[in-house]
Amino acid sequence: MLLYSLTTMCVILTLLFAKPETKQIIIIMYAVISQLSMYFGLYTSLRNFKAYLLWFGFGIVHLILFFCFKENPALEMYAGNPSVFLSNTIVLLLLFQLLRYLSLKLQNREFVAPAKNGLDIFENKKVTLADSIIFIIYMSSWLGLTMLPLK
Repeated sequence: MLLYSLTTMCVILTLLFAKPETKQIIIIMYAVISQLSMYFGLYTSLRNFKAYLLWFGFGIVHLILFFCFKENPALEMYAGNPSVFLSNTIVLLLLFQLLRYLSLKLQNREFVAPAKNGLDIFENKKVTLADSIIFIIYMSSWLGLTMLPLK
């Protein structure tokens, strides 16, 4: 969390002082890496309510950054303003909890992220059909939220 906090501060400073081309790349990388790491690398820690609230706080920071940069004409790319990526974090965190709840109700266990060998990366649990469906729902939602708002 401390590392991500420092990264967020560096991103904010970069967004305030860098060239527009650099800002575009930073926004895209920061948002995409954050949102995908929630599913692939942080899904076990997001089960902890305090950790979830911290990440929700980061989602609020993402939303604030989105509102600060969404009207900035210098950030416009051929496909739209990249700050739209930052608006998805809270939605994806809420989706994560919904999918977690559904997994607990349907499977009586937490969902896991599918890996190449059919086992979970962190807990070595076998990936079930429900885990794969949850993965498809999350990734489809991420893609839809990311691609639909762009021109």
